[in-house]
Amino acid sequence: MDLAYVCEWEKWPKSTHCPSVPLACAWSCRNLIAFTTDLRNDDQDLTRLIHILDTEHPWDVHSMGHTLDVNLALRHLLFLLEYCMVTGYDWWDILLHVQPAMVQSLVERLHEEYTRQKAALQQVLSTRILAMKASLCKLSPCTVTLVCDYHAKLFLIAISSTLKSLLRPHILNTPDKSPGDRLTEICAKITDVDIDKVMINLKTEEFVLDMNTLQALQQLLQWVGDFVLYLLASLPNQGAPLRPGHSFLRDGTSLGMLRELMVVIRIWGLLKPSCLPVYTATSDTQDSMSLLFRLLTKLWICCRDEGPTSEPDETLVDECCLLPSQLLIPSLDWLPVSDGLVSRLQPKQPLRLHFGKAPILPGSATTLQLDGLIRATGQPKIDHLRRLHLGAHPTEECKACTRCGCVTMLKSPNKTTAVKQWEQRWIKNCLCGGLWRRMPLSCP
Repeated sequence: MDLAYVCEWEKWPKSTHCPSVPLACAWSCRNLIAFTTDLRNDDQDLTRLIHILDTEHPWDVHSMGHTLDVNLALRHLLFLLEYCMVTGYDWWDILLHVQPAMVQSLVERLHEEYTRQKAALQQVLSTRILAMKASLCKLSPCTVTLVCDYHAKLFLIAISSTLKSLLRPHILNTPDKSPGDRLTEICAKITDVDIDKVMINLKTEEFVLDMNTLQALQQLLQWVGDFVLYLLASLPNQGAPLRPGHSFLRDGTSLGMLRELMVVIRIWGLLKPSCLPVYTATSDTQDSMSLLFRLLTKLWICCRDEGPTSEPDETLVDECCLLPSQLLIPSLDWLPVSDGLVSRLQPKQPLRLHFGKAPILPGSATTLQLDGLIRATGQPKIDHLRRLHLGAHPTEECKACTRCGCVTMLKSPNKTTAVKQWEQRWIKNCLCGGLWRRMPLSCP
């Protein structure tokens, strides 16, 4: 059912045959349907009812109350979320009816329905369901840290698909697999912890790129390296589920994706050493890439899809405990500062909003849990998609996502084709699927 328009409040003459105050009209099966509240009987409180009037059959009026059983409400919400996930419609208005206590059940049931689908459909909907889970988890203080993980998974998938698309076969028009598919197959087959032994099984000529392109990709490669280091350093603290990155430690698919990217970065580093991630190490002779790949492979073997899952052994945990004394652990800006309305509407308090003016929003219970993870007001801002530091008061025009708060520059500072290909992905929508709004230059 597509919403056609929302009517103004009009007090029609009271009649026994038609409702008095129309709220909204929608098209369904070529029939115009009006959603109305009934004010005909002044002596009865019927304002809590919604009536559906079919214009082809004006005498056929159906009523539905607002109050639903919790399980019935969950089923209705799940059906609407599945409909939005398949059709691509925005699910913002559905979130208005989700209570914080429903979030965990909705996320679990949505994942169950997703896993029942065919593999081809799962691949098509893989990023959309992550964005939907992230917006749901933002509504509850108990699941708000999962928003960080879902946002990072979306970014990881985008980087992986972009970097793999840059690989070209050495001989054109070959019926063989694409270089990206061959990379995934070889990395899944070879479980060696030595990154150089994995690298020699690949056709390195497929990874040759222009030097300027490799240098322009350095910021994205740096994020991959920092993310791997952060995950491995947080392995000893895996008993704390509220810590961001917790779900990655048992996600064999994401760890395998990071392992593939580490191999690609290693090969590109041989061509252009300045494109490698920069680590602050205590020893000048330490090979940080080899160390991280070895630990990442051991962790990936424990939870990969092809074999039985197991807990990380004590040796791996001990080695990860030593990482802070060997490398400087980066502080990741996990989640952009979000000024969305959905989480503020949970207490059901009215908000006064004006077009063209930034709203003064009350605090949200979900943001309190992330005070140590997001950037404060006076701290330097970052371009979340290009991974560029913008300073505390950016001089370039920027746009921000209306859903997750992600910030990026309007104009591209890059001229290489590969980076433009990356930036073209985010012209219409953000990483999470939200729409953009222009940020004023004077924004603090």
